[in-house]
Amino acid sequence: MKNTKFFTLFLIFIKTSLLQTTTFVEKTEFLLGTIFEIKIEKVKNDQKILDQTVEFIREMENKFSVFKRDSEVSKLNKLKKYKVSEDVLEVIKKAIEISKLTDGAFDITCKPLIDLYKLKSKKNQLPDEKEIKRVLKNIGWEKIKISEKEVILEKEMEIDLGGIAKGYIVDRVVEFLKNKGIKNGLVNAGGDIYCWGKNPEGEEWKIGIENPFKEGEIIAIFSITDRGIATSGNYKRFYKVKNLKIGHIVNPITGNIVFNSPVSVTVIGPNCTEADGLATGIFVLGVSKSLKLMNKLKNFEYFIIDRNGKIYMSPNFPVFQKSSGSNK
Repeated sequence: MKNTKFFTLFLIFIKTSLLQTTTFVEKTEFLLGTIFEIKIEKVKNDQKILDQTVEFIREMENKFSVFKRDSEVSKLNKLKKYKVSEDVLEVIKKAIEISKLTDGAFDITCKPLIDLYKLKSKKNQLPDEKEIKRVLKNIGWEKIKISEKEVILEKEMEIDLGGIAKGYIVDRVVEFLKNKGIKNGLVNAGGDIYCWGKNPEGEEWKIGIENPFKEGEIIAIFSITDRGIATSGNYKRFYKVKNLKIGHIVNPITGNIVFNSPVSVTVIGPNCTEADGLATGIFVLGVSKSLKLMNKLKNFEYFIIDRNGKIYMSPNFPVFQKSSGSNK
């Protein structure tokens, strides 16, 4: 299944020159519920490498997907006590770190809460206070126990690594490709991106951030390489209940919909895993608390657009072009 519309979900690649100094090959596949784009320099056996990369991603998907009954995460959710692989364990540990950083705004145990909202939405209803309180008893990242490689969940708890696993898989794919000798490339998983080396024009990679209020319009462009990028937004992928947009921005602490969330968050970091988790957590924290958090973190840059279209950008965010309609 291929759908090129997913490529412009949040980030748009910019070609700045007609002069191509390096030939690239690419492959796109629908994996992990989104479009994966793998773009690498042309080398010997490049098509074989691309095919191997897709198989590698499928292996990762079989570990992390909550939609696959035999995945490690699904088995953990069912058994509550399960010995997981190094990959799943690393992501769970990193998720716990980000939960601590965001005071619980990012929480991989909020799956029962999201499931509750989805269930009620089928009747065009929102959960009542009693239903929310009942589900909240089974939510809390601090309740996750880890003993060596064994992860233990309390009764009725379930996890969903969707807010961080894509970023991790992007990082692992980049590692896989570098081990194959690829010195220039880009991996994009629906807005979770890592690019390294140079683009086809022999320059740093150019990324455009889409205007969340006007589809297809670029609100800012930045140049980057050897960094992870994650952009989150609910302005394209959401469902409505009583005219309210509901996406992944349900507060795992209160159980309520978050109304003061940004509409678009882009985070740049040393890897895509942490950038992905932070971009997700910022939605729940809201702009004010997010700015306080992000300004304390080293090696991370942010570009946040609030509901009024106001832009909040870290001092070192590498924007070299910004639309005249934006404001900081």
